[in-house]
Amino acid sequence: MHNFKSNFYLIIRENKGFSLIEAVVVLSILSTLSLISIPKILTSIKLNRIDEAKMLMDSYASECLEGFRLGNQLSTFSPQTFSEKKVNTLGYTKDPNSNCLKFSLNPLKSNNNLAFQIDFMIGPETGTLIKTATPSSESASLKSCEMWAGDLCSSSGGLKSNWESIFNTENNKIICESNFYNWKQSQPSGSSNTWDDFTQSCTKTLWVHKNYVADSESKYQKIKSNEECSASKKLFSTYTGEKYIPQCNQTYYFYNGIDMGSKDLMQVKLIEDQEASCKVKREEKRVSSPNGKQPGEALSGECGNSYWICNQKILTTLDQWKESDCFASL
Repeated sequence: MHNFKSNFYLIIRENKGFSLIEAVVVLSILSTLSLISIPKILTSIKLNRIDEAKMLMDSYASECLEGFRLGNQLSTFSPQTFSEKKVNTLGYTKDPNSNCLKFSLNPLKSNNNLAFQIDFMIGPETGTLIKTATPSSESASLKSCEMWAGDLCSSSGGLKSNWESIFNTENNKIICESNFYNWKQSQPSGSSNTWDDFTQSCTKTLWVHKNYVADSESKYQKIKSNEECSASKKLFSTYTGEKYIPQCNQTYYFYNGIDMGSKDLMQVKLIEDQEASCKVKREEKRVSSPNGKQPGEALSGECGNSYWICNQKILTTLDQWKESDCFASL
């Protein structure tokens, strides 16, 4: 009976809870675990936000590339789905100078010490996509930075500056050629600069006269002179005769607007016309005029000689006329 009571009280005493020492030990263990696990959890959350920001940047880059394929100028084009509120919730803000030529997300201050600057650039002529980043001072996000930009995850501006220089040159080329094209569309007469691939600058001079392009001033002057001459000659597209045209600095011999090349050749064509007209009139008189002598047509060569008509027949000599029935009946 005594042993039973002793064991009973022992059980009651043991079930009353932890001793002070035991509680202190447990709390110390929990505190140590929290010091280890909570920072890891917070770091994981921050890295996940960075990864989500990188996914958004991939989406923006895709939009920019689609715009490039559709012919948009990257320096004036931006992703249509961009939302400042969305990137703010991830601890970022857009660089105010961002466009599809270069798009940047900068970490918000005191929001995420692991966050790093995320960028992408697109070549405005080639469409080449380059990702860059500036790593955080915290090494925990370095792998995430390198997964985005590789060797271009760097605080050094050397590699980035090289790509920026390449793409700026491409953009300058597009602007230069676009300005020249727009100027040329106005059908000017003069000179303007376009892109020089040798010097990689907008310094190549071309001369344009309306739709004609020349690579030297002498060729331009010749083209301009020929075009002005041609335009002046068109004013005489139906003209027949001799004409000096100042724009051509030359005398032309036109026959129905065609330059015959010499006065003699022009006269030959005029005589042929007169002969043809004479023959038509002679034929009309043969059919309708009475028998007898008919005068020739003026300025008509042989067709202009006098002739005789006998019963709708043409007799070209006096002897033929005297031998005809018409002469005998007189």
